[in-house]
Amino acid sequence: MFRKNKQTTKIAIVLAFFVTLTGCAATEDSSSGGSGLPELKVSVSGLQQGNNVVLRSGQSTAANVFTENEALGITTDGTYSFGSFSSGTSYDITVRQQPVSQTCTVTEGEGTLSATTTVVVTCSSESYTVSGTVVGLYSGQSVTLQNNSGDDLTVSDNTSFSFTTKVAQGATYLVTVKTQPTAQTCTPNLNSGVVSDNVSDVSIICSYTVYTVSGSVSGLSGTLVLQNNYGSDQTLTSDGSFSFQVASSAKYNVRAKTQPNGKCVVSNGTGTTSADVDNVSVGCWVLVDGGGSSAGVNKNSTYRADNVSLHSFDNNSNLYASWSEVSQYGSISQIRVKEYDNSSWSAIDGDSNNGINLIKSRNATNPSMTDNGTHLFAVWSEDDGSGKGLIRTAVYDNTTRSWDFQNNNYQALNYSTSRSANNPQLLNDNSSLYAIWSENNGTANQIRVKLFDNSTSWNLVDKIGDNTTGINKDTSKNALNPKLLNFNSEIYAAWSETDSTASQIRVARYNNSSSWTFVDGNASTGINKTTGKNATDPAMAVLSNKLYIAWSETNADNRTQIRVKSYDGSNWSFVDGGNATKGINKDYT
Repeated sequence: MFRKNKQTTKIAIVLAFFVTLTGCAATEDSSSGGSGLPELKVSVSGLQQGNNVVLRSGQSTAANVFTENEALGITTDGTYSFGSFSSGTSYDITVRQQPVSQTCTVTEGEGTLSATTTVVVTCSSESYTVSGTVVGLYSGQSVTLQNNSGDDLTVSDNTSFSFTTKVAQGATYLVTVKTQPTAQTCTPNLNSGVVSDNVSDVSIICSYTVYTVSGSVSGLSGTLVLQNNYGSDQTLTSDGSFSFQVASSAKYNVRAKTQPNGKCVVSNGTGTTSADVDNVSVGCWVLVDGGGSSAGVNKNSTYRADNVSLHSFDNNSNLYASWSEVSQYGSISQIRVKEYDNSSWSAIDGDSNNGINLIKSRNATNPSMTDNGTHLFAVWSEDDGSGKGLIRTAVYDNTTRSWDFQNNNYQALNYSTSRSANNPQLLNDNSSLYAIWSENNGTANQIRVKLFDNSTSWNLVDKIGDNTTGINKDTSKNALNPKLLNFNSEIYAAWSETDSTASQIRVARYNNSSSWTFVDGNASTGINKTTGKNATDPAMAVLSNKLYIAWSETNADNRTQIRVKSYDGSNWSFVDGGNATKGINKDYT
């Protein structure tokens, strides 16, 4: 182990660690070694700006933490010192961590100190060749290729090619056709990527037979640039068609090079040509929240906004959004509401520092909206001042453009206001308004449901024996995140409920009178793909006379999958592929 003198020890105290697993941040050495002891130095050159290299002197006191005598983190060229040591101390300078896309080499880094020694460390950028083959080129023809819009290379035969200029490790390459041969079309394949080694699989496919790869764009607002195989750019500013020319047997890859104000997604954009392709489609989403700026529809874009809810009303002529947003005054979460008339957004929550909370100084979260045919309603969970959630509801007065709490005489919907309630949702069923939420009864969270009398009262419709319990399958178990939906003229509720082993997706049907019936098998487990795995956060929709429920469920690999089932009124069927471990996730891994 190195022996350090008093001066060296003081330096160790002053210097900050570069990073725990690497070493200390080094400062360039400007000392004259006044201690009289030999000094161990390194001279670093060729290090690129923004990179760093970590050097070790040969010994350490711990597995991962080093002092400045043992490891240095260096970010710029220069001479740096490990410190002064007794004559006869051995050293072995090595690279502990290489810089990105560079290799640093130590010259004569091992030895024994007898005098001040400077070890040379040279860093250089690794670079690699980009090469490939040309096929299908007719005799007497030639094609001119480019890499990264330069380094022109003319090929006059079906042979391999290699660009003269190498590409640095970590940099991108893009091989394109600059000049086509006469009466032929050459299409580059496997022509773009990031260099990590020599690239040799670029192919240029030439043919007299040329096919079109075409399609259409819908929903475009702004400017979209499409390209095929990272070239042949086409600019579109409105809905319409596009077309690319591709050599026979060549691959095509249509992608969005530049997005408009929103995002466009390409479908059926890849394949190999053996005939004309005309089914490529590009669907575009348009931002209606202010466009390309970083601000959305928040009241104050510098504060967090969560738990958004959307609802269309007024014969679908207006869209309403509600969410929970932290106020700039007091950091209290307020329920904000805005109206969208298919052109612009207008605040209908008073547009002040506070939202529509009943008590403005209390946090409010998880809003939901619906209407009863004549009025817009909102419901949310609002803190009672002691950390318990109260289910609040309000109705919007279109005339005064204000929110009224008289629909429940300013009272919370909770069965017991001394217990916490959360995650409410509203449902309009033939002008009858229902609210569902999760409420703790002192033992477990219960799923509670109330019906509005279209006047000033909300009445429980979840009574199964005892008002203190909800519609849970097992009222001694926690039930969370309920949802309501109308299907086949009846109301269905779905939620996540634990069975002591895992959370189950439970589903029950209300007969519009006085009772709930389980339609999930009515056993101890729900409709999960694997009943021993947690399933949470159900969502419901109706399509083609079937009820669909989607949820998040952990599989055997402990990866969360999106599972989907349909219900025809009698039977449940998986519509997510039915695989034991894979749902409809984009990426299973």
